[in-house]
Amino acid sequence: MSGKDVVLKAIRLERTERPPVALLSAGVWTFNRQGVSLEGALAMGPQQAAEIIIRTNEEVDSDIIWPGSGYHNIVVRGLGGKIKFRARGAPDVQEPLLKDAAGAEKIDLSRLDDDQGIRTLWQMARHVVKAVGGKTLVGSSQWDPFTLAGMVYGVEKLMRGIYKDQQAVHEVLNFTSELCCRYLEPYVEAGCEIISIAEPTSSGDMISRDQFERFSLPYLKKVAGRIKQKGALVTIHICGNITNRLDLIPESGADILSVDYKVDLGKVRSQVGGRIAFAGNMNPVAVMQNAAPDEVKDACRLCLEQAGAGDGYVLMPGCDIPPGVPLENIRAMVQTAHSWRKEEV
Repeated sequence: MSGKDVVLKAIRLERTERPPVALLSAGVWTFNRQGVSLEGALAMGPQQAAEIIIRTNEEVDSDIIWPGSGYHNIVVRGLGGKIKFRARGAPDVQEPLLKDAAGAEKIDLSRLDDDQGIRTLWQMARHVVKAVGGKTLVGSSQWDPFTLAGMVYGVEKLMRGIYKDQQAVHEVLNFTSELCCRYLEPYVEAGCEIISIAEPTSSGDMISRDQFERFSLPYLKKVAGRIKQKGALVTIHICGNITNRLDLIPESGADILSVDYKVDLGKVRSQVGGRIAFAGNMNPVAVMQNAAPDEVKDACRLCLEQAGAGDGYVLMPGCDIPPGVPLENIRAMVQTAHSWRKEEV
């Protein structure tokens, strides 16, 4: 059974012969470990960039790979905003795209098609799918509308608007929902079978359960619905402690919930197990980057035990991994899943 088949079986909440195991995103890690910045990867063209992704996964053996991850903020540039690429890490938004909510009506989303970097990413995904899509689940990613709203409108203005100008916030969220879909749909058309929607601003460390239910969940649901209509699966990753809103996540329509290291996997299983698949949650810095390989294996075993590894669980870091994670630690994670005793699954 291929890695792709193992993940798909877990998503269907069926018992698997081994736990599925995957990195989450990892676009920055993939290129930076080769001495290539994300900007440099775009410059080399879609075929060569795709080859780096493919070769890297031959070393890693992740059941899911994510061409295009790490580039979430490129949509801001595609619409005329300013971003700054770094030598290491993902590009930053230099200033909000929208000065006010009304400005969203004036933006033509078809401008995304004119950005050479975005076109390169869509083409890169197509090359990866063609090369390995038969045996490995291939996907891509973008911010969820709420986090994307913080990028294009400003996080401070967004948070203030929740209390003082809710109509403006909803106008921006309708815009970013459409932007999210408009950027992600070409990945599905290129053959990507899974899309990751990342939502750090919806963390329990940032907004309350009530605010999540009113300002984030409806737009998560909208984007997930559009992507699934296109024929792809949807993963939702929310950073921070979301224990108090776990029960709401299945309403989003997601196929997999990916959780941070701050969330207990046993509680995740008790809240969403049997409703949707879930994934997580090794600490990407303390464990994946800074621990020794044997310590990584111990942490993975603990995750498998807490999650009740079997139907519906994917072993995965609790967020995107930083560029400094050693290859040996990723291999330790993958090997632990592959060697997990069948009677424990």
